[in-house]
Amino acid sequence: MSLSASIESPAGSNSNIEQRIALTRAALLWERIWSRLWPASGIGAAFVALALLGVFPHLPGVLHALILLAAFSGIGYYLWSRFQTFRLPTWADAARRLERESALTHRPITERDDLIAAGVGDKWAEGLWLAHLRDLLARHYRLKFVVPHASLAADDPYYLRYAVVVLLLLGLAIAGTDARSRLSAAFTPGDAAPLATLDAWIDPPAYTGEAPIYLPRAVTNNTIAVPAGSTLSLRVHGGRIRPQVTWAPRPANAPGFAESGDEYSSNQKVTRDETLRVLTGTQTLAAWHIRAIPDEAPSVAFAQPPSRTVRDAVKFAITAADDYGVTSAHAVIRPVQNVKKQHPLIVELPLSSSGKVVNDIVYRDLTGNPYAGLAVTITLEARDAIGNIGRSRPVRFTLPQRIFTNPLARALVEQRQKLSLDGSAGRKTAIMALDALTIAPAAFFQNQTGVYLALRAAYWALRTARSAQEIAHVQDLLWQTALALERGGLSSAAEELRRLQQMISQALAQGAPQPLIDALLQRYQQALNRYLQMLAQNPPPANAAPPKNAKVLKPQDLQALLNAIQQLAQSGNRAQAQQLLAMLQNLLENLHMTARSGGSGGQGDKALSDALKGLGDLMGRQRQLLDKTFREQQGNPDPQAGGPKGLSQQQGDLRQQLDKLMQGLGPKAGGGAKDLGEAGRQMGDAQGKLEEHSLDNATQAERNALDAMRKGAGQLAQKLMQQQENGKSGEAGNEDPLGRENGGRGPSFGSQTKLPDKSQMARARNILRELRRRAEERGRPQEELDYLDRLLKQF
Repeated sequence: MSLSASIESPAGSNSNIEQRIALTRAALLWERIWSRLWPASGIGAAFVALALLGVFPHLPGVLHALILLAAFSGIGYYLWSRFQTFRLPTWADAARRLERESALTHRPITERDDLIAAGVGDKWAEGLWLAHLRDLLARHYRLKFVVPHASLAADDPYYLRYAVVVLLLLGLAIAGTDARSRLSAAFTPGDAAPLATLDAWIDPPAYTGEAPIYLPRAVTNNTIAVPAGSTLSLRVHGGRIRPQVTWAPRPANAPGFAESGDEYSSNQKVTRDETLRVLTGTQTLAAWHIRAIPDEAPSVAFAQPPSRTVRDAVKFAITAADDYGVTSAHAVIRPVQNVKKQHPLIVELPLSSSGKVVNDIVYRDLTGNPYAGLAVTITLEARDAIGNIGRSRPVRFTLPQRIFTNPLARALVEQRQKLSLDGSAGRKTAIMALDALTIAPAAFFQNQTGVYLALRAAYWALRTARSAQEIAHVQDLLWQTALALERGGLSSAAEELRRLQQMISQALAQGAPQPLIDALLQRYQQALNRYLQMLAQNPPPANAAPPKNAKVLKPQDLQALLNAIQQLAQSGNRAQAQQLLAMLQNLLENLHMTARSGGSGGQGDKALSDALKGLGDLMGRQRQLLDKTFREQQGNPDPQAGGPKGLSQQQGDLRQQLDKLMQGLGPKAGGGAKDLGEAGRQMGDAQGKLEEHSLDNATQAERNALDAMRKGAGQLAQKLMQQQENGKSGEAGNEDPLGRENGGRGPSFGSQTKLPDKSQMARARNILRELRRRAEERGRPQEELDYLDRLLKQF
């Protein structure tokens, strides 16, 4: 056995040394490969950086192809030339490198291949040599890990490698999520437009009130839920070829992209669940899963069963809800008998709002319908903006009918009803009855020529009728004749009140301007006066007893409640004003006229209310004048103001209007006269300062005038509240205008709405006063001033 073979075992048995040598060989391999990759790696990195930066799409296809060919050629050439002399590191190379890095003397690792100079064959000499090797190898704990030392300084003296790295990082930051598509397009010159960008959004239907949904420009597995009927809008910018959309499942008549210059657009209705992908050539711009949420039909029900009011109107208390809002509601009324033969009666139920949840009470006078007095079924139907209809469970109810005391009127109403229920048989009966009723006009129709002529006209029109519209015309003629025979006016006045109540309620809910609401309230007051007048002209029998637990009201009590509604609307509390208006209408529907009712009042209240309204308008105009003066002072004048002279003239006009208002009040101004007088003096001072072009002093005087008017308005409002409290009916001692105990609820109204007390009204006025004070401080930020002006417009 040779000596080299005999000493193999010490080195080979030490696995730790062999592992270190293997790692060192790997480090040597990296050093030799890395140094030979330059400049081929620099060319490749520069090409990738240019692709990420989006340079190639702006180049002609031929030039793009030449650059791609040059890049691959350069990379191939330098790799071939640099790796011609490449060889793999050997065990000896790694062992020697490990010895040098670990600072080992006498080469203890590579020495295993050495031969002893003398003593070959000598057992003791060879043993001593083997012991020496084992002793050297036993010190492997001193070995270090070899770290590769690869430097390109010799091959890249101009540090181009750092510029390439910066360019590559910049490209990654700019490309973002489009990095993959840009790299793909860089290797396919002339195929797809790598700079193609996509904007995608979904517009929900307008009736939903939801905001547009912008879709992410990425391939995502998330499901995007949108209302059915939404419009998907796609806009592709910067592409050189027409993009495509793939659908799963594919809808019928799927639209493509329309080209407009350098932009492609497409719009598609979303009616069902879809999975779509937008492509430009081989580039996938985005993909989404879209789920269409169907619009559910609204739900509707009776909040309370239909009921009959004292004035024979039907009270419909409804509650409805929809996912996007209820737009309309109506009641479908069918007679219990002969349901299939008769046309249903459709009664529209105007809603005070169109929100997602609606609770309304609507009164309808149906005594003029042929179904009056019959047992019917009432089904509520609610409709949303898209046309879906929800229905309630049918409720059985007997429609109120008008009781006619005139025998002829009763006969006419009876025949009118037969025309609706009995078809052709009812028509024959009605013709015979009308002919019989007009026998001997000289005996039965003395001084009633108009009635006789109306009946004969109805007779001949019914005999010659050929359509349902002509029969309906005869029915209307019979009804009008019956009303003429009876006492009239009261039902029409009540219906006018109901109609105005609905109009005012809708105006309050929809945020209508205050002048419109004031005009409607004035019309309501006029209709209320006519209704009370007609009610007095048609009193109940003298021996009729009032209902049990009835409350006594006077006209001034109703007037006070109407004034409270108007003041609540003017102070911005429109929701409570709407509730009080509904309560007032409920009160009128159940109102009984007695001999104790009568009188009038509220004139002093009206004068003070008008003065308060006038003061509110004056304060608004004074605040505008203060704003113009401040802008004039800051060098940004209003071109229509006319300078200080024009402002002075406006201030004088406001002072004259204030003087007229004070003269109209006279002694009714009370404690407010002093403050209003001070406001007039401050206005005069401001007018003089404006004449002298002393804008600083004029601004202060205008502020003082506003403060004085606010104090005077507070005094007038306090006096108005005191007059209203003193003018309430006093039989119960401590009752509100509805006959209820203060702080409680009356037994006949069932409403949880309370009349605002004095402290609540004062708090509303204080808030309004504070808003006006802040609006006068023109040094505040413009955004805050605009916000305050918007608030004040509501008051």
